[in-house]
Amino acid sequence: MKVQYVLAAALTSLMLAGCSSNHQSQDKSSASSSSAASHSQSSSSSQSSSDSDVSQVKLPAATAIKTYQKTFADSQITDLSVERELGKYQYEIDGVDDNHEHTLKLDADSGKILIKKSERLEADEANGAERQDALDLNNVIGLSRAVKIAQPKVKGQTATEASIDKESEQTYWEIQFEHQGQETSVKLNAQTGRILTVDTDD
Repeated sequence: MKVQYVLAAALTSLMLAGCSSNHQSQDKSSASSSSAASHSQSSSSSQSSSDSDVSQVKLPAATAIKTYQKTFADSQITDLSVERELGKYQYEIDGVDDNHEHTLKLDADSGKILIKKSERLEADEANGAERQDALDLNNVIGLSRAVKIAQPKVKGQTATEASIDKESEQTYWEIQFEHQGQETSVKLNAQTGRILTVDTDD
């Protein structure tokens, strides 16, 4: 009889120990899963932040310009921009020759040509009339350098878009920054990097 009581007590102890071990294992598994999810979310957030910074694109503006010039020889560039489309940055470069206007879109990381098209100019725009709007792209500073020069004017904001335009015969970079609904546009001389204007839109 005593033997039966001893055996019963031993079995009860073993069962309790097994339940406790299983509970601890589940807790560890749950903690591990939670840690992995947290790491994944942190990594995803970091990746998203990096992808939204236009200065992080891999294709230099100079290379994008050369690709355009090779694709549409004997034409001149009138506009260049770097913006996000469908979650990825793209270069869009517009230009003209005597009789046509051209558009080239490139993947801003791989350099792959996404869109290439040409249209005939209207009569009043043809024969070189539109060439007067061509950008001065000699010795233009790079995109990452332009952002770096402009950044101190907009501390805490991220560069989300960039473009090269022309006004009053002056070619300039325009960098768009944004943070928590606040947007700031910084224009700087495309050759020297001298800050021209800083405009903030709340």
